[in-house]
This record gives sequence, C-alpha cells and structure tokens, in this order.
Amino acid sequence: MKVDWSQLLRSPQTYALVVGALAGFGGLVLWLGARPVVWLSGGGIAGVMTLGWASGYRQSMTALDSSDLLTAASFEQQLRSHSAKVPHPSSQPWQQAHSWAAASQSFAHQIATQEPLLRSDLLEALHTVLDLARQVAEALQVIDKVQTPVYRQMAQQRLQASCDRLQATYQQLQQLQDQVALSSLETGPAALPERLKLIIAANRQSLEPPAEDS
Repeated sequence: MKVDWSQLLRSPQTYALVVGALAGFGGLVLWLGARPVVWLSGGGIAGVMTLGWASGYRQSMTALDSSDLLTAASFEQQLRSHSAKVPHPSSQPWQQAHSWAAASQSFAHQIATQEPLLRSDLLEALHTVLDLARQVAEALQVIDKVQTPVYRQMAQQRLQASCDRLQATYQQLQQLQDQVALSSLETGPAALPERLKLIIAANRQSLEPPAEDS
C-alpha cells in the first residue's frame, strides 16, 4: 500500500516525531559512545518509529481506486450514492439520466485508453457528469415533496436542463470516442483537448444556479 505523503508531510506531528527521534538518537550516542553497535541500534529504533508513524498514512488500494472515475466500478459507486436520493429510482427520468451518465463514463474510459494525455480533462468531465446526475436526483426529490405549483415548475425546469446537458455530454463524448477510434480524423488529435474543455465549460455553466429575476 502507498503512503499518502501529502498528508504525512502536512502533519506537524510528523516533524515533532522526526525531531524527537533524532534527539533520542543523539542522546543515545552521547550516553553510550559513538560505537558501531550504538549507531546501528539507535538508527534502527529511529527508523522503526518513523516507519510506524508513516504507516498510519497509508492509502488502501480501494481508496485509490474509488477516486478514479475512469474505472467503471468507482464511477458507478458514486452514481449509486445519487440514486439513493431519488424517491423512485425506477422512474423514467432517473433511468435515462443514469444511462447517459454511465455511457459517458464508458466513452471517457475508451478515450483515455487510446489518448492517455487527455486523462486529466476526462476526469474533470466525469466529475461534472456526476454533478449533473446529482442535480437530476435532487430535482426529482423536490418534485416528489413540493406541492406549490411555482416551485414544482422551477424544479421541473431544473430537471429538464440537467437532463438535456447530460444527454448532450453523452452525445459529445460518443463523438469524441468515435473520432479517436477512426484512423482518418477530420480535425486531427490536436482538437480533442479543446472539444473536451468546451464540454466541461458547458457542464459547469449548466451547474450554476439560475439567475433570479430582478
């Protein structure tokens, strides 16, 4: 398992431990003398203490995998957390949204396999896909609970906007995947990052709260 070095090095206790280990090691050498056995035993004790502390900052492979949305199981796990918010998960709007989101992940995975340099942008795109799916789930939740017509209409509009954007993302990622798969590309590989950034920008714009009428 890998050590989470960023968390380890940000912890003040880490530096206190290192200073304490060095001080103890130095004291041992001063007390018993600078003999080889003292150096070996003192260094071994300090090393064991440091390694024992660092082991508390290990990342499990499960934790690492769960953050990789290009892995279908990880993406589906997070999508299920949104599905749990939906009053009727078998409803047509959520099933359609779920289908678009899952297909978008599949296309992104295929693109990343062939174009590894796009991995960062693809991950960002999938984060916005999950955010759109969350908006769909929350809108369905509001529609199920709210009775006031004006608020139900607002939720319906939000639901439709999020679904439209999810469908558009699904279609655009499918087109990108087809473009990557083809040997003769019309626009060339250099256009792919720009098209991905356009998808991300459009998704983020859709995620912004609607402007209130003044």
